Amino acid sequence: MKKSLIQTILIKIMDKKVTIYDVAREANVSLATVSRVINGSSVVKQATKARVLEVIERLDFKPNEIARGLAKSKTTTIAVVFPQSLFAHVKDMIGGIGDTSRTLKYTVTFHTTDDIGEDNMVNELVEKLVKSRADGVILFNNEFLEEEISQISKYKIPIVVVGDYMAGDNLGSIHTNVKQAIYDITCDRLEKGIDDILFVTTHQNLLSDEEMVSGIKEAYAKYNKTFDQILESSSEYEESYKQFQEYFKTHKHQLVIATNDKEGVAVINGATDNQISIPDEMEVIGMFNTTYALMSKPTLTSINIPIYNMGALAVRLLTKMLNNEEIESNDVEVKYILIQRQSTK
Repeated sequence: MKKSLIQTILIKIMDKKVTIYDVAREANVSLATVSRVINGSSVVKQATKARVLEVIERLDFKPNEIARGLAKSKTTTIAVVFPQSLFAHVKDMIGGIGDTSRTLKYTVTFHTTDDIGEDNMVNELVEKLVKSRADGVILFNNEFLEEEISQISKYKIPIVVVGDYMAGDNLGSIHTNVKQAIYDITCDRLEKGIDDILFVTTHQNLLSDEEMVSGIKEAYAKYNKTFDQILESSSEYEESYKQFQEYFKTHKHQLVIATNDKEGVAVINGATDNQISIPDEMEVIGMFNTTYALMSKPTLTSINIPIYNMGALAVRLLTKMLNNEEIESNDVEVKYILIQRQSTK
């Protein structure tokens, strides 16, 4: 009796709204299979259908728009997902997405991963996307990318990834060869006898910092040297600026490569506060060629990535996938160029 009371209390404490994910897990089927059963699809085997219906009844699951929406007609809606911390670096890309979507008569909904709770974050994100009945999804490269692709793919929703190489069924990408860009810059400096290079990155990057580090290491290996100088900073300028103010009290490098212009400006300001002359004593290179690069003193040399075009291309590739148009390649590589300014010699 006492044990039964404790069990009852525990059940009440743990009680929560049953979701389509609970049904799928309990019935040992995919989310798409549960949705097909709910929507009366004839493609589900009878035994599987019976098992799903039994779980639905046992768990007292109330189907909602998440499950129902999967079988509805196209909405000409594209969902865009990105970390809020990247906004300063990709606002022009969002402009490219918006302009091209309007031209092609598609509606865009924006979702930021920062707005979603940490628990079951990707599952909650997928719920939002399915509720919005998006025909396709544009994902920006981020730390949850693989899980996001895995979950969204279960719904057979076409995906285009911006910032990293991806290709497959219902999956495409828009990226740049950032590894080659960093490799070329590093080789150029090593050829000139500059081998004290610091690579500065943040927790979130649109382009793969792993690829960038790989490019530096391959360049060093070409000259029979090893590379290990990597520093992580905050994506918030105020925090990174304070970090570099302190860092350059005891450090100085021949070249600093930052994964975005905002970091590059923080490096310049932190170094000059410590009487390090830019570029005479230390060169600095940023990335994306944003307004930050023009506003800094001295102005910042930056790797120009055609951000606006990447957004426009992402929409065009996705709409081709949605409309079964002929696609030359699911992977589109955009070109980069180094814009020389006052922070390098």
